[in-house]
Amino acid sequence: MTENPAAEEPQPGDLDQLLSASIEAASSMLSVDGEFYPFAVALTHGGELVSPAVDPGTEQPDAEDVVELLIEALREGRDNIRAAALCSDVTLASDKGDQDAIRVELEAPEHQPVTILVPYDEGPVLGEPFGVDAQARIFLS
Repeated sequence: MTENPAAEEPQPGDLDQLLSASIEAASSMLSVDGEFYPFAVALTHGGELVSPAVDPGTEQPDAEDVVELLIEALREGRDNIRAAALCSDVTLASDKGDQDAIRVELEAPEHQPVTILVPYDEGPVLGEPFGVDAQARIFLS
């Protein structure tokens, strides 16, 4: 049992903190490599940011395989975290053509999951973020 039971509950700002950390890490990888493999960031009950490591078993894995491994790792550790973010490099299709974007799926128990998309151009030059509804993939009822 913890000394501060409120620390175990999702706190206002948890998802904002995860979103900021995810976009910062993705932007850094984009500026160095021009792309990135999916990664996850979670917030422990003690308020620490952690990132699960997964081994896809191959040097150049399919991004969706990495996403599935990350979801599995987050599900297995969900009793030790109060919120999670899954970040991936995606391409958005539109009438104006394809647009690269950072996708951050945010989840916390007792909160509606949301996906934030941040379009970007080479550099990366980040565009205006927007949110879309999402389905829970980590904190399932």
